[in-house]
Amino acid sequence: MRPFVKDFVVEAIERLPLADPIVEIGSRPASGQEEIADLRPLLAGHDFLGTDIQEGPGVDQVEDIHGLTFKDDSIGSIFALDTLEHVADPIRGMQEVYRVLKPGGVAVITSHMFMPIHAHPWDYWRFTPEAFSLLLKPFETQLVLANGWELMPDTVIGIGVKGPMPELTEDLFPQLMARINSWGAGLPIDIGPIRMNTRQAWRMAIDATGGSIRRRLRMSKQS
Repeated sequence: MRPFVKDFVVEAIERLPLADPIVEIGSRPASGQEEIADLRPLLAGHDFLGTDIQEGPGVDQVEDIHGLTFKDDSIGSIFALDTLEHVADPIRGMQEVYRVLKPGGVAVITSHMFMPIHAHPWDYWRFTPEAFSLLLKPFETQLVLANGWELMPDTVIGIGVKGPMPELTEDLFPQLMARINSWGAGLPIDIGPIRMNTRQAWRMAIDATGGSIRRRLRMSKQS
């Protein structure tokens, strides 16, 4: 889980009516993210179950989102954070999420659009906001937001509620919206989905120049 996503999750836990039990799909952390990816400290006092398609740290129960073993209308809330890009059939997976949620249950999902390949153990998809709206189509209430460059956001966020929730609007997440609206502020160098300041641009140019020189020296020695 990336720091931006964790900050959003903290606000979501505070602002959303999360019912128990709470299930995380994709709870096995990527290497080096063992501490930041653990939702348990954020959900103290809740009935929490971490699931993943593979055994590993943070996994209480092995589950495949394509065919969850939970009964219909049995789960209060579900998180799938930076996970759906690793799911072979995310539409089917979200249909399963909807099936097992109780009436009024909440699903919180995040994923990428602008992101390198990162197999964990597979990496299939990149999502637009419109794609998240499609994934959340079964839900009676949904909210989809994106952070980053409008044409290639780095993060897409979705919330689906199995029932009516009129208050589910952007206004419910002031901290998240402040970060989304200030993306790129103070970073004057505009390279599409990438923003940086002058010092960062110089650092990148120096590194690229140095790498080019080293490659030429290696080629000259080989010839």
